[in-house]
Amino acid sequence: MQKQLQQGILLVVAWLTMGCAHAQTVPDREIFFAPLYAAITQAKELRADILAPGYFSDANQALKNLENYYGGKPKADRLLKDQVAVQQAITKAQQVAAESSKVLGSTVRAYDDAITAGAAQSQAEAWKKAEQRFAQAVTKLESNDLDAARSKAAEAEVLLRDVELLAIKSNVLSEVRGLMSQAQVAKVPDYAPKSFAMAQQQLTLADQHLTRSRYELDDPKRLAAQAVYEIKHAQYLSELIQRAQAKEGLKQQVAEAQWLALEPSVRELAAELNVPDVFDQGVVPVLQMVHNNVLQQQQQISALRSTVVDREQQIAQLKALVADLNAAISKVEAKLGSESQERQALIKRLSAQDRVRENITKIEGLFTAEEGRVYRQAQQLIMSLNAISFRSGKSTIEPASFPVLDKVGQALKLFPNAGLSVEGHTDSVGSDSTNTLLSQDRADAVREYLVSNFGVSVEKISSVGYGKSKPVANNETETGRARNRRIEIVMELDEAN
Repeated sequence: MQKQLQQGILLVVAWLTMGCAHAQTVPDREIFFAPLYAAITQAKELRADILAPGYFSDANQALKNLENYYGGKPKADRLLKDQVAVQQAITKAQQVAAESSKVLGSTVRAYDDAITAGAAQSQAEAWKKAEQRFAQAVTKLESNDLDAARSKAAEAEVLLRDVELLAIKSNVLSEVRGLMSQAQVAKVPDYAPKSFAMAQQQLTLADQHLTRSRYELDDPKRLAAQAVYEIKHAQYLSELIQRAQAKEGLKQQVAEAQWLALEPSVRELAAELNVPDVFDQGVVPVLQMVHNNVLQQQQQISALRSTVVDREQQIAQLKALVADLNAAISKVEAKLGSESQERQALIKRLSAQDRVRENITKIEGLFTAEEGRVYRQAQQLIMSLNAISFRSGKSTIEPASFPVLDKVGQALKLFPNAGLSVEGHTDSVGSDSTNTLLSQDRADAVREYLVSNFGVSVEKISSVGYGKSKPVANNETETGRARNRRIEIVMELDEAN
């Protein structure tokens, strides 16, 4: 942009040198003003209108005056003189803006953060006060009153950070606060006090979390979403109770307790079927989802039964074929006088496969449904265990988990040559990096326990933490999150095992 200005000035100088000035020849408007427009744009990019408003206003006014003069009967020599004066005014505004950015660095960052949070829109009154104090600091700096500028800047920074926090809280909590206000107008606390209090608690926790750490939004958003659910739940119960009270004369708190008493059993049933247990519209929608899920599973069972019948028929046909093949082999062996090496290898392989199936059945019988589940996936046997417990955020195995690990030890004895991998998984609460590190530490702890207590070779066992990347259930429910917090022991099987 500086180069464009220099080129424009050089053009005017050239006209003057060549005699154009004597004839009062006026330079082309577009060429003449291009470097000035570029310079004023650069000043705006440097935020001179905010960080040096007085100088920027003077430069802008000087440019407008020059435009007005050009539109009348301008003289070339005065145009050149005024052009230089305008450029000097713009340059001064840029210099003061750069100095303001250095001296008021942290205050400028607070100003930007408040703008990013949307404070000007959501907190108009508080923003106006903070912006005025910021403008006072800039004005003092333009007047070379450095001490007063720093004093005003410190006051402005406090106001800007406060209004930024208010804006962040508004962004995260505005929906639930609006619903709370509506609920109070509708007298929801009178008819569903327990549910309303739960929503208030979640809102308070979210607000406190933002006060402590305004840029970590995962937990506050989760708490706010839970508060929205709770207040909608309370609104639904309030409406239901008011209708019931009008008909049957039930006491308000007794009515709420009766409705809430229905939810745990429905929640347990929903968890078993991996159905979201959301009661903001009552238990009926949840029961409908449970019903639909049961119907779907019944259809799947019917299809599986049909498949089993088909497979049994195929097995019967294969057995008859095997019998025919054995008979043919017997005839050949009778002629050859000995069994073929191929048949011996087949027998050995079938025997090994039978042994693997028997051992898997034994392992499946070791664990209860509450402790975990065992399933085979290709050549892997996976023990997915929810009963290996740790304290929140820790990787030390709780003693209550030792009986479950003893069962793992029994399972390992059945496949002494299998390669092992310990996999750690968490729920979705917390950041990706924290969960990945925690799951790795817990997987390492289980690996060390197996090596120390059951003689597992360190070369045959590895450990890995997947954090929250591989959920097996819905993270929106407590039951789902509990299922996702698990340790999986993966055994690599082959016929030699």
